[in-house]
Amino acid sequence: MMKALLCTLMLCATSQAQALSVYKEKTKAFADFSVYVTSTEAFADCVIYREKTQAFANKPALWFFEKTRAFADRAVYFESTQAFADLTIAYTNTAAFATCKKPIPPKK
Repeated sequence: MMKALLCTLMLCATSQAQALSVYKEKTKAFADFSVYVTSTEAFADCVIYREKTQAFANKPALWFFEKTRAFADRAVYFESTQAFADLTIAYTNTAAFATCKKPIPPKK
């Protein structure tokens, strides 16, 4: 019983670690990963919902955009060419539709 409870707590802690507040980096060398924005959700690795507050950005596809790099979990560079991007994203207007097919790259 205790082992099952401990595993459940670890699973919750792991899922919370994927919460993202991101900073739009202007230089690719300083970014943790790069993304390409596509208008078609079917071809995107992640469908992202832009949260208005950081408290609600508690899943990998719910992003809060920070104005300051120091407060962000990840720095992201937005590519103009899809072939150079680590991840392809599309934006959605509904939080329930936000999902990731591919994991978010780890922090550098």
